[in-house]
Amino acid sequence: MTAIKHALQRDIFTPNDERLLSIVNVCKAGKKKKNCFLCATVTTERPVQVKVVKVKKTDKGDFYKRQMAWELRDLTDVDAKDANKENPEFDLHFEKVYRWVASSTAEKNSFISCIWKLNQRYLRKKVEFVNVSPQLLEESVPSGESQSVAGGDEDALDDYQELNAREEQDIESMMEVCEYAISNAEAFAEKLSRELQVLDGANIQSIMASEKQVNILMQLLDQALAEVDNIEGKLLSYEEMLQSVKEQMDQISQSNRLIQISNTNNGKLLDEIQFLVNYMDLSKGHIKALQEGDLSSPKGIEACINASEALSQCMDVALKPGHDKLMAVKQQQHLFSELRDTFARRLTNHLNNVFVHQGHDQSSTLSQHTAELTLPKHSPLHRDLLRYAKLMEWLKNTQREKYEGLSRTYVDYMTRLYEREIKDFFEVAKIKMAGTSKDGKGKFGKTSNFFFFKFVYQETNSQSLYVFLKSLGDICSNSQKSWPNG
Repeated sequence: MTAIKHALQRDIFTPNDERLLSIVNVCKAGKKKKNCFLCATVTTERPVQVKVVKVKKTDKGDFYKRQMAWELRDLTDVDAKDANKENPEFDLHFEKVYRWVASSTAEKNSFISCIWKLNQRYLRKKVEFVNVSPQLLEESVPSGESQSVAGGDEDALDDYQELNAREEQDIESMMEVCEYAISNAEAFAEKLSRELQVLDGANIQSIMASEKQVNILMQLLDQALAEVDNIEGKLLSYEEMLQSVKEQMDQISQSNRLIQISNTNNGKLLDEIQFLVNYMDLSKGHIKALQEGDLSSPKGIEACINASEALSQCMDVALKPGHDKLMAVKQQQHLFSELRDTFARRLTNHLNNVFVHQGHDQSSTLSQHTAELTLPKHSPLHRDLLRYAKLMEWLKNTQREKYEGLSRTYVDYMTRLYEREIKDFFEVAKIKMAGTSKDGKGKFGKTSNFFFFKFVYQETNSQSLYVFLKSLGDICSNSQKSWPNG
């Protein structure tokens, strides 16, 4: 089998830059025995290609020819049929199943072991091995005939090196110097052995001479390794410190972001508070004027006017969304409502008293003006009422019901006053026209006002009637001026 392997290597695989690693003599199962060889080969060039090649002997002579080849990467399964008993049969699953019978179980096991090792090295366990003993896949190829049949595996392949062109040229030059190298190979080999011994001795002496330098070099290498370890330790400590610094910087950055957010929020909150303070703050002086201000003196009335305008501005301020939910804003609005109601109640009571007092005023009667026939003038009263014009306007805008109540009170008492004065005016006019005393009746004692006017118009000049009508006009004009927005 060894001779067949060498012949196959020389004639078939070397020309194709391939090496034969294992061989098995087989025949197809179930057919007439036509022997052939299955060969496991690898290429000598990178990348390595692993193949299973079928070689068949020619019909004439002892020549062999390459009949078929399969890539090992196309092999999916190897079925050894029985892992416990010796059985020469086995199957190889390529694109189809090839069933073989080996000439011996040892050859089959050697070939399968070689396929397993090639699979382990080049295909990373791609091929599935079925019914194969685990010991066969783990141990090396056995010695003896099987080892010679297998030739060598991939380890032998790695150790083998061909001579390059320069090495072949050197050997040829050496053989040309030694003329007897071809005729007397033993003498040539002996000479080469002697020269090799001389070279080995020289190498040993050179190695011994350089032992000191080697020791120094080893010491330097040890020192360098120690220095490398020291530098590596320092680098690790620096890395830990930098990691700590990085974590601290991250914390500082996070803190800065939080501080920036807090400052932004505080600024916005301060703006909102400043807005509320500026537009919803009523001074203590205004509060005091609304609660206790003197409504009878000009100075007190002016203070109440300013306070009421400030209160209206605070209550009419346009709040932003969410302001009305603040407790302070609610309290302030409640305070403004109470101040508004309190001041409106004080103003209403005071003006009611003023209207009642003016309605019962008897200081200016018609008897004081008997020298001339005119109605009493109430200019001081009207001037007093004009001081409350802005307060009445404020009351009209804030407390409409109280304003309308005051209007009715004013009209009621002023109506009574003017009715009384006009009645007195007619009485005096009758007395003067009759030429009698004040308490005399004369001929106009029970005469109606209509007939009295008719008599005045017919019997006297129209001067008296003009004076009377002008007095009525002045009364109406002054009454309208004294009542704001009337």
